[in-house]
Amino acid sequence: MRLFTDEDQLIEGLCNSDPVSFRIIYRLHWKRLFDLACHIMQDEADAEDVVQDVFCSLWYRREQLQIRTALENYLVKAVKYTAFFYLKMQAARRNATLPEEAIPSPVNSTEESLFHKELEAMMNRLLGTLPFKTRRIFSLSRFQGLSYPEIANEMGVSVKTVEYHISKALRRLSARRGLF
Repeated sequence: MRLFTDEDQLIEGLCNSDPVSFRIIYRLHWKRLFDLACHIMQDEADAEDVVQDVFCSLWYRREQLQIRTALENYLVKAVKYTAFFYLKMQAARRNATLPEEAIPSPVNSTEESLFHKELEAMMNRLLGTLPFKTRRIFSLSRFQGLSYPEIANEMGVSVKTVEYHISKALRRLSARRGLF
């Protein structure tokens, strides 16, 4: 087993698809990022989704990464951006606007724009691996903000069926990321 002496070696390992480097980065930063996401999202499940999305994106983009700052700063910025994106999506789903100060708009840098596009592409690829019914139920829950009973009513299935498909989607998506 290799010993990593500094952050540059971890980043280099990550860029070279080394799962050990990724796991070390994950274990070093997960708690702080989760706490930050909880503070922003005010919901542990949503915060976990945000942090998971950031780490999935980090792994899927590993070969193209160009981190020009401290890794922790990069990850904190990614969590903030992703959390604010989630909040915007939730607000849009509720057809209500939150006060502008509640959702600061991210700096429109090329790197953030690229991060956002790659995150969306990764999510679309992952969702594309799900069966149609599971994908539809997951999308209604996560992207349209419907509750399980609302989804059950719309799809003409039981709440237990909705729970099953959401659980199935999360398991399959977790298995696809394969590193946590």
